[in-house]
Amino acid sequence: MCASPSSSYLPPGSKQLMILFFALFLLTGLLVGVVAMLGGIDRKQRHGAWVKYLNLPTAGAAAALFGIVGYPLAKYSSLGTAAMVAIAGASALAAAVGMVALIAGWAVPSAALHADDPRFALQGHPARVSQSISTGHTGEITFEHDGGRRRVPAVGLEGVAIVAGTEVVIERIEDGIAYVDLWSNIERELEKLS
Repeated sequence: MCASPSSSYLPPGSKQLMILFFALFLLTGLLVGVVAMLGGIDRKQRHGAWVKYLNLPTAGAAAALFGIVGYPLAKYSSLGTAAMVAIAGASALAAAVGMVALIAGWAVPSAALHADDPRFALQGHPARVSQSISTGHTGEITFEHDGGRRRVPAVGLEGVAIVAGTEVVIERIEDGIAYVDLWSNIERELEKLS
């Protein structure tokens, strides 16, 4: 029996091309997923109640599932190109819908419960002591933030005295007073970790 033009047979060169096509989608989806995991969700870009449907996790899931379903179809089945793309495309669409549902139903509401504590907004920010901090007395620090220079009353963590000109790191700002630690202490802790 002769194969008609609408037959599902793929010439050997086309079969290899389809295998490569789906493998590239799988790898791209995995890479996009890793980038999404490492980058997280920027809270400043998440304004409004609606989930943005075009995002990295959704694109990564759709591309990966398109490749996961399409690759074995291209390698082991005798389906035609249109059938393989349709089946893999339907799977990718299901993955995208599932990811949007996961983000909208779990991730966004969960993140909304964890509001940022404004006391720690500048945690880890470098500063310099501009007025000496003595034991039990408030001094002052200066630092750059949002394009401007700020001056804030400050005390040392654990009540330590710190002389003017010393580099410090802000631990928190509470009731208008910065609680700071010596940069040298932070540097020493970082060296222990490396």
